[in-house]
Amino acid sequence: MKISKKISLLNILLLILFIFWTINVTLQTTLIKNYDNFWIAQIYHHNNFTIKLFSLITNFGDTYETIFLAAAVFLILIIKKYYYAAIYLVFNKVVISGLNSFIKNIVTRPRPSHRHYVYAGGYSFPSGHSASSFALYISILIISLYILKKARTKIIVGTLCIVMVLAIGYSRIFLGVHYPSDVLGGYLLAATILTFNTLLFRAQNLSIFQLKGIKK
Repeated sequence: MKISKKISLLNILLLILFIFWTINVTLQTTLIKNYDNFWIAQIYHHNNFTIKLFSLITNFGDTYETIFLAAAVFLILIIKKYYYAAIYLVFNKVVISGLNSFIKNIVTRPRPSHRHYVYAGGYSFPSGHSASSFALYISILIISLYILKKARTKIIVGTLCIVMVLAIGYSRIFLGVHYPSDVLGGYLLAATILTFNTLLFRAQNLSIFQLKGIKK
């Protein structure tokens, strides 16, 4: 099976899962309540050190921080003439952030009623930090697989990106500003859009990210 077909099937599966999850969140089904209650019971335990730690970690998913990092990586890619990769990165970030905000205003899920350890405004589902961090860091991971030369460097960058995405999502639950189902919803939304955008950007294969310049 060609890679484009595999990505297409993955994209359809992710879309179905996101729609299924969003409907259940909107209806507040037993599945969502049990899922949230289970993970909150595991995660929502605090001390001064962990509050400070995850308050710092969650900043790496904030709007201004992710915009700054995306802009910095974008400029580096442009300087290195990886134009396709640079546009891919920004496109993922903008589209996913925009759709996340749009869906928040449709679902209008209130944030958790328990104590919030950081400020968070607006609605709860999907988690903007989770979706935005996934959009940024997983895009960097995908790009790094194609433009970095050394396997060791790819592994380091990839591991850091995955850890950042998971840590930011965890921090939103830990700090009390999101339900676990919000975080999973943010991941599913971002993964759905990212795989779709990957299909849009690929030519004959994903080595398009290695191309320096626009080639006819």
